[in-house]
Amino acid sequence: MQADDLFQQHARELNGYLCRRLESPEQAADLCHEVYLRLRRLEGQQETPRNPRAFVFRIARNLLIDHLRQQRRRPTTVALTDPGLSLESDTPTPESAARSAQAVDGLNNALADLPEHQRQALLWNRLDGVSQREIGQRLGVSERMAGKYIARALAHCRALLAAVAVLLVVAAGLPWSVWNADARTGAGEQRTLTLADGSRVTLNGRSAINIDVTGDHRRVEVVRGEALFQVARDKAHPFLVRAGDARVRVTGTRFEVRHRDGAVRLTVAEGSVVAGDGRRQRHLTADQQVHWRDGHIGQVTAVDADAVLAWARGRLVFRDRPLGELLGDLRPYHPDRLVLLNEDLSGRRVSGTFSTDQPEAVLSALTQTLPVRALKLPGVVVLY
Repeated sequence: MQADDLFQQHARELNGYLCRRLESPEQAADLCHEVYLRLRRLEGQQETPRNPRAFVFRIARNLLIDHLRQQRRRPTTVALTDPGLSLESDTPTPESAARSAQAVDGLNNALADLPEHQRQALLWNRLDGVSQREIGQRLGVSERMAGKYIARALAHCRALLAAVAVLLVVAAGLPWSVWNADARTGAGEQRTLTLADGSRVTLNGRSAINIDVTGDHRRVEVVRGEALFQVARDKAHPFLVRAGDARVRVTGTRFEVRHRDGAVRLTVAEGSVVAGDGRRQRHLTADQQVHWRDGHIGQVTAVDADAVLAWARGRLVFRDRPLGELLGDLRPYHPDRLVLLNEDLSGRRVSGTFSTDQPEAVLSALTQTLPVRALKLPGVVVLY
């Protein structure tokens, strides 16, 4: 069984199926990648299955079920948009949890009330991505009749299906806070904002912030990504930045806050900054950096701030840094997810200067200079 050939034959259909189930191209791409890895592990262990498509989709369904179960158990955070409120809820309220449970129970009851042929047609079509023509063949009816079965089943379950779809969007951990942010950017996009107090914020690709700047206070939340601040001086009204558990306080300076994958980094280019985690504080000046991990602030280290912040000038500057970090820094500019399978290569040291508007050229240079190959799949680039 050749995993590459088997996956490529069904990759487009598989990606569409997972996108419909998750309503998230990024998470669908992640699961496509997991399917591919599972096929690679099984390669050589068994003969080519009689029905390759069913084999691939069975793997995908199992992974999808595991994914949804894990995400349902994971607490979600929803930002409150009321300007009079400053708190966030780390877990669903008892009322919302009860409503969600009722929605799921209602859907199960609605499906149980359907005639067997309608229920089967609906599940084949919505869960497995089977076409109406094939459903008709399986049930021994015409393609048109199969379509009627699906339409009747949907009419019966529509309200409950919509409720469960909303539940799955929240439970699956989709970036709702990013979608709801006051300002955000896509892959490869940079954006500079001038705030009400005259401060300027430059957002890197795949970044998002919430802004609350008035005459009485100045607050910004970095929801995701990198934000470079040039803060207007105002000693009477400190400028406060929040990113997860990280807190930054300044009156006028230039610094960057990076918030990705649960970790936060602060780099100071000019002036002085007070940073903390609610328990400890650190004082930073130009060319200094500090990280927060698991909600705890680390020690201050010296860095070349000009090199760290080169992304604002359209460049990525690497000086003897691990390949894994390079791929992480390349992520805001590449439209696909980048996955490095070879852990031995993750620590390979890399130096160079790259253009942020040519992410494919960066990958090409890596494959030409390092013992690494790139496999492009729907929504993901696998390096191995």
